[in-house]
Amino acid sequence: MSFSYTGPRLLLLRHGETEWNLQGRLQGRKNSPLTDLGRAQARQQGKILKQIKGIARFDAVCSPLGRAQETALLALGAVGKLPRLEPEVAEINAGDWEGKTYEEIMGADSTWTDQDMMRLFLTAPGGEGFDTLHARCADFLSKLDRPTIVISHSVTLCMIRGLLRDLNRSEIEALDRPQGVVYDVTAGQETLWSQRELCD
Repeated sequence: MSFSYTGPRLLLLRHGETEWNLQGRLQGRKNSPLTDLGRAQARQQGKILKQIKGIARFDAVCSPLGRAQETALLALGAVGKLPRLEPEVAEINAGDWEGKTYEEIMGADSTWTDQDMMRLFLTAPGGEGFDTLHARCADFLSKLDRPTIVISHSVTLCMIRGLLRDLNRSEIEALDRPQGVVYDVTAGQETLWSQRELCD
């Protein structure tokens, strides 16, 4: 499970809010469209990318799932880029729980944290699981040789960020997963860019 990243700088974008995000429904490899807010978040990511020095030198890759492609169209359009579709950055397969709400899985009276929600994806029956996702993301990172913009998903991006920063499983599960922002990661250091921070 050991992985040491020595590759190029990465800019990581989670797709914008979707209809299923609003409903608290696990998406995994299934898809739902962006909401109006989700499209606004993608446009905000485009504004952030425009302000990053040297952005013209970056490659761009995108999950083949529809919500990520919709986000890429809006965010990368701001910097004149078209992404290469990359199956290795698709969202984790959540198996039998894809399409179900958190209440349907855990019970209507349950309370949970973001870390509990992350754990659902990583332990879903019939799903991909932590170890397989870890190997997939490590394989993706090991092949990068240029600075790259990555448009992906909540759980997959947490795994990528964990690998880049040499985090353990519990630390990966505890990572935040905001939309409408850009994570800038290089040499194990992570910076969160939002429109407000870049304008300050």
